[in-house]
Amino acid sequence: MYKKLTGMLFLVMVAVIPLWLFFTGGFWEILFPEQKKLEEAFAEHFPANAFWDRLRTGLNYIGGSKEQNGVFIAEDMLMLNVQTAGQDVIDSNATQVIELSLRFERPVYLMLIPTASGIQQSKVPYNNFAPLYDQRALIDRIYRRMAGNLTVIDVYPALFNHQSEYIYYRTDNAPTGMGGYYIYTTAAKKLGLPQVRGIDQFDVEHIDFNYYGDLYDLAPYNAVPADRVSLYHFARGRRGYIMTHHDNRDSIRRYYTLYPEYRQQLGDSMDVVLGGVSPIIDIQVENSQYNRQLLIFGDHTVQSYLPFLLVHYSRVTFVETAQVAPELLTKLNPWDYSQILFAYSVDRFVSGEQLAALSRFAAPTAVQKG
Repeated sequence: MYKKLTGMLFLVMVAVIPLWLFFTGGFWEILFPEQKKLEEAFAEHFPANAFWDRLRTGLNYIGGSKEQNGVFIAEDMLMLNVQTAGQDVIDSNATQVIELSLRFERPVYLMLIPTASGIQQSKVPYNNFAPLYDQRALIDRIYRRMAGNLTVIDVYPALFNHQSEYIYYRTDNAPTGMGGYYIYTTAAKKLGLPQVRGIDQFDVEHIDFNYYGDLYDLAPYNAVPADRVSLYHFARGRRGYIMTHHDNRDSIRRYYTLYPEYRQQLGDSMDVVLGGVSPIIDIQVENSQYNRQLLIFGDHTVQSYLPFLLVHYSRVTFVETAQVAPELLTKLNPWDYSQILFAYSVDRFVSGEQLAALSRFAAPTAVQKG
């Protein structure tokens, strides 16, 4: 209700503020400035709070600015403008994946997950920008480099074929649970998992219809609808979970569900999904009919697809490689797992070093191999 009221107030202010500025002397400063002067003028005339951020974003949009703070503003959603930090960063991440895959001596997989701007390109305001960074071509180049070293999982076609569905959040740089399901269907086949489950085998629980994510924080444009956060519960067969979160201070949080809903009151709705993202999350699956163990090195996109993959494993451990402390990795033995998956959103893979912390893993000893 609060968002709706502020949205109505926002529209009123869009009409009123120019008149107010005219009479207070700020009108001409804001009417014909360069972009930097526009920001300075607003900062001078308005308090720096969320309401005025929304107002400024809306006025900039009306003035023709369809990209703000690295975020594209489309008619019904926000999308990250993915930019690479340089070819050397991409090469470094790709090289480290290959080196680690050779070192682990286990079946190793790489999955790069395109962002919304790479899939739903028709919504990007092309007239205002140079062509987007080509995520399809980027993924193909990296996958060709992996040939003969590990197995690649190409989820781009599955997401592209379902782009009209609600597969990406409108205000958050992440796939939704439905997007995660399509990622899962492709990954499961490449991982050699039997009986890929239909979406009808999962009960859906909607916990929030008014969620605003990280992209909205950067470009708070009120015309973009709020997001829906949903939880997917496997409905076939009873399973118990022991989910342990490890942080870099060596403290733990433990849950006996994949979705500790009380965390919605402590943080936000996305903290309910897998209890949020921590440097290491270890999940033991009770009553599993399988004896497979999966180790995932990746990022926040794990929240979208892991609830589906867990159907096929007795244990899954996730490592957020960009934030995990090297000391915390001493608790982890990659040779305890039957499969190892590197899974990253494209924007993470091209924008910074992802795998430096993993350099501590040396060649396995005889005990580790055993």
